[in-house]
Amino acid sequence: MKNIRLRQYIALQNTLEYDAVLEHLKPKNSFAGRQMDINTMPYANVKYGIRQLPKVNSWQGIQQLFEICFGAGAKTFANTRITEYFAARKFMVNEFTRIIETESRLLASQSTDAHLWKMAGADKLKPYSDTLPLIQLGKLLGQYPFDLGRKPYGEIFSLLVQTKAQNDVEAEYQKLSRQAP
Repeated sequence: MKNIRLRQYIALQNTLEYDAVLEHLKPKNSFAGRQMDINTMPYANVKYGIRQLPKVNSWQGIQQLFEICFGAGAKTFANTRITEYFAARKFMVNEFTRIIETESRLLASQSTDAHLWKMAGADKLKPYSDTLPLIQLGKLLGQYPFDLGRKPYGEIFSLLVQTKAQNDVEAEYQKLSRQAP
C-alpha cells in the first residue's frame, strides 16, 4: 500500500484497503506542517467545528473543517499524504470530543429548579446554545457578543467557567440567606 496523496485517495473507486489500515493510526496533531490549537482558535470556529463534525458528508465539508482547524487550504489539503490526513482527522475528532466532555462537566447545572426551567420552555433556547453564553458574557463585560466569538476559545471558556462558579455561589448564598433567621 502506497502513501498516496489525499487527492489520489479521493479519486479511488474502492478505499477499503486504505481505510482498514489507516483507521488504526494513532492521532497526531500535524497536518501539512501545521498544528491545531483549540485554545487559540476563535470560539465561534470551535463551536462551528463541533456542530459540523457529525454532519459532514462530502470532501468539501471535510476540507473546510481542516481549513478551520489546521489552516490548510484546498490545494494543501489535496496534496497532503493520506497517512497524515487519517492521523490528523483522528486528532481533530478527539479534540472536539474532549471539548464537548469538558464543557458538559464544567458548565453543567445542578439546579433543583431544572424542572421549572424546562416547563418555562428551555428547549426553545437549544438552537441558540452557541451564542447564549456569549450574550451573557457580553452583558457582563459590556461587549458585543459576536466580537467575543472571535476571541480565543480558551479565554472565553475560562470566563464561562468562572461566571458559572460565581453564579452558583451567589445562588447558594441567596438560598442560605432566605433560610437564616
